[in-house]
Amino acid sequence: MNRVLVLDADTVQSGAILKCLRSSGYATAVLCRRKSGYGYYSVYADERYIGPDSHDTESYHRFMMRFLDEHSFDVLIPTSDVTAEYMSLHKAELAPKTGVLMPDPEVFMTGYDKNRLMAVCRKRGYPHPQTVDLASADPASDEVKRFPYPALLKPNLTSGGRGMTLVRSSEELAAVYPGIREQYGDCHLQRFVRPGGRQIKVQIFTDADRELRYGTVIWKQRYYPVNGGSSCCNVTIDDPGIVAVCAGLLKEIGWVGFADFDLIEDPDSGELLIMELNPRLPACIRSAFKSGVDFATMIADATLGRPLRPYEYRPGKSLRHLGFEILWFLKSPDRFRSKPSWFRFFGRDIYYQDWVGFDLLSFFCGSIGNLMKQLNPEFRKAKSGVNW
Repeated sequence: MNRVLVLDADTVQSGAILKCLRSSGYATAVLCRRKSGYGYYSVYADERYIGPDSHDTESYHRFMMRFLDEHSFDVLIPTSDVTAEYMSLHKAELAPKTGVLMPDPEVFMTGYDKNRLMAVCRKRGYPHPQTVDLASADPASDEVKRFPYPALLKPNLTSGGRGMTLVRSSEELAAVYPGIREQYGDCHLQRFVRPGGRQIKVQIFTDADRELRYGTVIWKQRYYPVNGGSSCCNVTIDDPGIVAVCAGLLKEIGWVGFADFDLIEDPDSGELLIMELNPRLPACIRSAFKSGVDFATMIADATLGRPLRPYEYRPGKSLRHLGFEILWFLKSPDRFRSKPSWFRFFGRDIYYQDWVGFDLLSFFCGSIGNLMKQLNPEFRKAKSGVNW
């Protein structure tokens, strides 16, 4: 039986990934930073390991080289941007020890770096918000002063909205930019798309020839923080047009394997604008799984050189994150008039991100871990979203 190791398995999507892999005949293992997460106690994990924080890149690499010499795994699957980036940058070193399905570093960074991705969109005509690279444009330049404010100051390499700051003038940009750049690195300035349009996620799997094999679309109906954050209620929808757009962009940059796009609908034009590419299975991936498309097994099969299994996409499946939904209810002024109704907890097509099957211990440990994060003021500040 082939063995799959899920990296940074503290994440909420780990339980759903493990369940799919187990159902598809794979032996499963998790590598976690700590025990107070979703993956370590999951009933769908055959083996459990604790490793260093993947953000400490040097220590993590030394650990992984030793760990993979001592333990044999056929496939690695990342659940965080950090471990996806690690797999790409160290692909040549990892390949003799285990299976790695990840674009080469240059291709990876072209997609993962938000500013570089926007440059490709601008050059090739893919829909995206107007963007200025602040690494090459002086924040005091006429180009930046004439930029249509309000605008978003965004780090090129970050996840979950960390460091994203709304600025209403070039003077405000000049005041906050040095601190953001010092903490998060190079940044870009992007036109702020005002609220009112949909937030969409598109999942794509491309084969070795960069051709689209499967695509799914998730509409984020509620999110926490309430002014823009992680999905806490979503539904899968059918939109082959936007799938084709995102697949075309992946082919343009040479991406092979799985990718997840974030898009925002411009309420003035109705156009869906590409915002970023996430190189790993997102937190809400169970929506796609329940809609008939098992990207976790797809990654494992493709890593091993096996033909992909047939899948039939059946959209219309809703997914809620129980913990974030409670926080949303406490914070949102729309709690009693939200659509879909917040009070509809059960139904044939309603599922949960943080509660998978009868994996109760995983749910409780993961929920406690989430609560501890929310009590951390630095984490709350980084994930506070954009106040408009």
